[in-house]
Amino acid sequence: MDDTAPDSRYLDIAVGVVVDRDGCLLVARRRPGTPGAGSWEFPGGKREPGETMAACLERELGEEIGVVDCRGEPIIRFAHEQGVRPVRLHVWRIHRWRGEPAGREGQQLRWVAPEALAGLDLLPATDIILNALFLPQRYLITPDFEPAHERAWFAGLDAALARGVRLLRLRAGGLDDRAYERLAERVAPPAAAANARLLLDRDAAMVERVGAAGLHWPAARVAAAAARPVARPRLFAASAHDANELAAAAVLGADFATLSPVRATPSHPETLGLGWAGWAERRRDQALPVYALGGVGELDLAEARACNAQGVAAIRAFWGTGGG
Repeated sequence: MDDTAPDSRYLDIAVGVVVDRDGCLLVARRRPGTPGAGSWEFPGGKREPGETMAACLERELGEEIGVVDCRGEPIIRFAHEQGVRPVRLHVWRIHRWRGEPAGREGQQLRWVAPEALAGLDLLPATDIILNALFLPQRYLITPDFEPAHERAWFAGLDAALARGVRLLRLRAGGLDDRAYERLAERVAPPAAAANARLLLDRDAAMVERVGAAGLHWPAARVAAAAARPVARPRLFAASAHDANELAAAAVLGADFATLSPVRATPSHPETLGLGWAGWAERRRDQALPVYALGGVGELDLAEARACNAQGVAAIRAFWGTGGG
């Protein structure tokens, strides 16, 4: 995720999301006379010729806010054209550094709790950075629900939540809408008790009635939609199988997507996997966090992150007695 080849279409920018021990984020205000003046942003700056992105980040944070020896991890790389010129952002979460942050170029700095960011005028595409920062690395997709095995299904759900699953999609393709909603009403309380966000895959009205955290749609439904179906802060996610479907999800305002399949799976053995190289080529620098899906699990997290994935999405790996 660090040193990709330069792309003449974009200006490569290193961005540091500096997080203190209380979970507050450091933001800087753009100075008068600069593009986006008055708006707030995370500190960083453009890569110089021959410079690695990690070196760029270290230099820019030293020059801008006076901190050095930064320690953290990359969270996302994406490109966008919402500002003055097209840029590709390489974003790190910084959790350790030396020095006291100060606006060394005359800019105003502020430590802000995440819930207070909505009150600031933020630069375009900051929402994508925040999604990548706060979405977990594991996304559970539930197995199909069979009433005859209800007890075992709920035991699997309880086990997944107990092991730390904090984002899940209720998938039950064999149920009609009424039965699906009744199941969702039963899943919502234990998910909420575990501080897990529950996404449904039907419609926005059902999300509202159940009090779920959001909606997950297949690629065909995303392609047919004219507007994002749920308003923020509810989440909207999309399934994708190629770069065009990921782009459509980003245009519709999806908060994240899944891209599959990395490998062939027992449920779709006839579908050839993309492999990690193919997955990364399709993911590219689309402007949203993307989970790797299809034959992956806990042991694939490092490889997924290296391919610019938010993490991994799985059924078997995170359900019941699987890894989590």
